[in-house]
Order: sequence, then C-alpha cells, then structure tokens
Amino acid sequence: MKPRAIFAKKVVTPIGKEYKQGKDMNSLIVYENVYIVYNEKILDITKEAPGVNVQAQANLVTPGFIDCHTHIPFYGFRSKEFVMRSQGAKYVDILKAGGGIHYTVSEVRKVSENVLAAFNIPFIREMIKRGVTRIEGKSGYGLDVENELKQLKALKEISEKISAGITPTFLGAHAVPKGKSQEEYLNELTENFDKFKECADFVDIFVDDGAYSVENARWYLNKAREAGFKIRLHADEIARTGAAALGVELGAVSVDHLLKINDEDIHLIASSETVAVMMPSTSFYLGEEYAPARKLINAGAIVALGSDFNPGSNTINDPTFVFHLAVSKLKMTPEEALTAFTLNSAYVLGVSESEGSIEVGKAANFVAWKIQELEDIPYLPAHDSVDFTVVKGGMIKND
Repeated sequence: MKPRAIFAKKVVTPIGKEYKQGKDMNSLIVYENVYIVYNEKILDITKEAPGVNVQAQANLVTPGFIDCHTHIPFYGFRSKEFVMRSQGAKYVDILKAGGGIHYTVSEVRKVSENVLAAFNIPFIREMIKRGVTRIEGKSGYGLDVENELKQLKALKEISEKISAGITPTFLGAHAVPKGKSQEEYLNELTENFDKFKECADFVDIFVDDGAYSVENARWYLNKAREAGFKIRLHADEIARTGAAALGVELGAVSVDHLLKINDEDIHLIASSETVAVMMPSTSFYLGEEYAPARKLINAGAIVALGSDFNPGSNTINDPTFVFHLAVSKLKMTPEEALTAFTLNSAYVLGVSESEGSIEVGKAANFVAWKIQELEDIPYLPAHDSVDFTVVKGGMIKND
C-alpha cells in the first residue's frame, strides 16, 4: 500500500503500548494542525507538508474504538421479549414464554456457519462506520461442542470479509444447557479445549446467580489456563457472587459488567492488573443500576469500555452512545472514556502494542470526525458525527 496522508486540525489520543490506570487515564496527547502519514501503519505525524497524496481533511481525529465485549455472532431477534420486559415481565416469565438465551441458542443451532456470518456482518459494518476498528466476538449461543465451534468458525469467516479486526473468545460456559448439570457440561467443554484452542485464545464464563457458581468457575478456569487460554469473566452483574474477586485471584485479563461489586471488590481490582470492563449501554437498555466506574478509577483501577451488543439484553452497538453513557452515567471524564475505549480495550484483547492509539508504528486505525472537540462525542450521541474511519490504512466513508 502506497503512503498517503490526511490533514487533521486536531488529534487527540492516549499514548503507550500497555494500559493506563486510575488518574493516568486522563493523560492524552493533543496535536494541532498536523498531517498523519500512513499506509497499513502510521508512518509519521508531522506539521510539515508530506510529499504524498493528502486524501482528506478532518476537524478531529481519535484512535478507532475497540469494542472489547460483544456477543457477535448470534442469530435472530428477541423483540417480543423486549416488549414483554418493557411492560413489566420478569425474566422467568420470558423464559416460560419461550424467550431468553435458550431461544437464541435454538436459532443459532438451526443455521449454517455461512448464514450465521452473513447475518452479523451488517452489524459490524455499522460499527465501523461509527468509528469501531476492532471488535471482540464470542461464542456462547451453541451450548454444545458442535455449535460453539460453529460460532467461532463464523467469526473467522467474518474476519475474512470485513476490514475491522476480530478477536474471538470461547464462551461455551454462557449458560447451563437444558438436561445437564454445570459439572457435566463444563467437563465436556474441558475435554474439547484442544478444538476450541484452534479458534480462540480467550476463555470466558458467566459467573452469577442463575449461571455458573464460583466453585465450578474456579475449576473450569484453572483448566483453561492449563490449556493455554487467557481467561475473562462475566462477573457480578446480577448479584455479588465473588466472581470479580475470583477473576483477580486467577489473574484474569478482565472482569466484565461489575454492577454489584462493593468497596472490597473495588480495592481488589484496583490492586491488580485485571481490567474492569464497563458496558453502560446494557444498564441503560435494561433500566438497571450502573457499574461504579468512578470509584474504580479513583481507586486506581484499569477501566475499559465495551458495548455488550447482543440480541437479548442490549441491542445498542453505537460507540458514541456508549461514550455518552460513560460520561453521563458512569461519571467518567471524556479523556478517561477515550482511553477506556481505545488503549485499555486494546490491552484487554492483547493488541495494545499495535493498536489503540495514534502513534508511529501502530496500525493506521483511526476516526475522522466532523465535530470539533473530544467533548462533542458524548455531547452528540448517535448523531452523524463520523466523517470516515481508517482501518488498516483503508478509508471507509460514513455515507
């Protein structure tokens, strides 16, 4: 790819190849009136006019958003369930009506890998046009070896057809399959870890009321670590079960959700290198309380942001709306939110050495905005604010 450039009136970015934590999440670098020279990687950031084609001009440039927690790929919609919940139905009522996660499992099991990939590609293309340059995707809607592998293979197919980076995660332990105990199913999954290791580097598990117990999760995650996986946890979303503390104990890359953690958990997380991943759009979608991001950051924790885009509890995949909620509901500063949604989320996915900031040598993954200031992003959520997204050096216009 031949070098080219854009002219940016302002560039705002965190800097570094690892995470930022606590007060350091506010530390951004600002360039004014510079050219970003790039091919697949950023070659230079300079005030001098480069001797290459200048493709475009931008008011504001930030790193591309990295969505470190989605439930792509899924199949089918649960809009009837959404309406039932909006009218006061409880989750048990939804389950009795045939809804819930097992409905999505039944839909995923019906379709081929190709159909599954094709269904999800449009969602990712929407996200790219809104500034996302990498997503994490999970299995978890198969709940058996065959269909969990099908989801992971669909993610590989998706990665071959879109420009954004895809990081796959094996979430076989998303729910307990009908007719099996936790122990039976987890044992079945561990016996097939070699198959899943060919498709994913991360293992995740949902540890909460109505999902997996801390005791079973400890056994399972230790097996995952022995098999060479990095580990993550859905933790303390529905109730405080000790899942976040378990994640810290086992050296998990991240503990995600964290709506029900207390001050003791906050101290544990802040004293570790385990990242606290916040998904405020799910709290918004469900009308639930928000995770204590402000307390975590004040305590010195590493905080990242993701969408949690999924067919049941949150169909929001717009990063500007997640950014808005991070500022308005989680009480993060715009600077903290940008760091959380770029460099820190890149760290969660193991790509912070090459992505997550605008620096010479890193991938040319960035967003050119029509708006003028970083504060405009949370101020104008879900507006047509992105001019174009550059992914691996390729420009995608937000037409």
